[in-house]
Amino acid sequence: MSLYSAFYSGLSGLATNANALNVIGNNLSNINTVGFKGSSTTFRDIFSTSLGGVSTQGNGNPIQFGLGVQVNSVSQDFSQSSFQSTGNALDMAIQGNGFFTLQSTDGRQVFSRAGNFTRNNSGLLVASDASNVMGWNRDPLTGKVNTSASLSPISISDGTTASALATSVIKTGVNLNASAATGATSVLTTPVQVYDSQGNTQSLTVTYQKTGTNTWSYTVAGPAGATINGGATAAGNLTFSPNGTLLTINGSSPTAGNNPSLAINWGNGAAASTIGFGLVNADGSSNLTQYSAASDTSSSYQDGYGAGTLRDLTVDQTGVISGTFTNGQVIQLAQVALSTFNNVNGLVQAGNNHWGQSLASGSPTVGIAGQGGRGGVLGSNLELSNVDMAGEFTKLILSQRGYQANSRIVTTTDQLLQETLNMKQ
Repeated sequence: MSLYSAFYSGLSGLATNANALNVIGNNLSNINTVGFKGSSTTFRDIFSTSLGGVSTQGNGNPIQFGLGVQVNSVSQDFSQSSFQSTGNALDMAIQGNGFFTLQSTDGRQVFSRAGNFTRNNSGLLVASDASNVMGWNRDPLTGKVNTSASLSPISISDGTTASALATSVIKTGVNLNASAATGATSVLTTPVQVYDSQGNTQSLTVTYQKTGTNTWSYTVAGPAGATINGGATAAGNLTFSPNGTLLTINGSSPTAGNNPSLAINWGNGAAASTIGFGLVNADGSSNLTQYSAASDTSSSYQDGYGAGTLRDLTVDQTGVISGTFTNGQVIQLAQVALSTFNNVNGLVQAGNNHWGQSLASGSPTVGIAGQGGRGGVLGSNLELSNVDMAGEFTKLILSQRGYQANSRIVTTTDQLLQETLNMKQ
């Protein structure tokens, strides 16, 4: 075998270890890159040759010489890394399998584990390189996030509002004094704030007056200009048992079905309201008592609210982005989509913390976080790089020694060739 074979074997070792050093250097340079996945290099030997045409020993075993080394693979490590809490609601980390699904600025579909997302001036949720984060938005007609629809860029505008809801029921926890004298002096007035269809606050006033032993009247008055049940006020009567419990409402048994109904025309352009006066609850319990204690209102409830503007955002484990509004409502605004692949090591690194699909990776399976083998989403967190610094430095030492050893092969072979040339002298 020629000395040149040893020369080129050494050169292949230099080149291969240099490539390994390049991978290690890239890992260490990205040790603080969000969502980065480190790579590792494996080697394989180059095909062998026989000695001077003699291919076997006397016992039949082959006589073979290797011709060096080459890179066998550069594989990425997609193992889970640790998380960093950021306090930014739109920062997201994937706990488990999957990738965020993005649309790059040139329209390509790419995938990432880096969830450091923000909103741009158009309200679109974007990655650090301005790629759109893909998912499903809230349907303004149904008020729901339809995950069966096609993917689209997620949009969350600060101008998003939560619509008003007109009050449909009022309840007041009231005790009427059983020891009170009958007449105009025995009056309890309870104001109740409600909302009309436009989200305006309106005030109803409920007045209770004792009319006899264990009997009371009630009237409900609205604001100026409003009519209730076709008149200025709605009125009725109540009777109580000797034990202080509600016995009848307007002559009927105290059941939820017999609660008074208030048809109110507000007179301000808002739609007319129908409000149930909940003296009795669905379970049969009463909100009114008559005991020998001061007449007083202990609680008040109504189910309406005015319009609200977006105040805070949260992200749950299924990737649902919800908004908390100034009217106290929490509304689902969008949901991020996660993609999985049959062969993640077949993905092509595209820079900017992105991967692209290839024939080796197969097509993405897009779906909801927490389903179909996809991991969950952690809001206000980022996944850190999974590069192990101690492990990389160990690989660095081994690659350095490998490079040094192969350089000795080259220099030794060069010396032997020089000796061969010196034989002519």
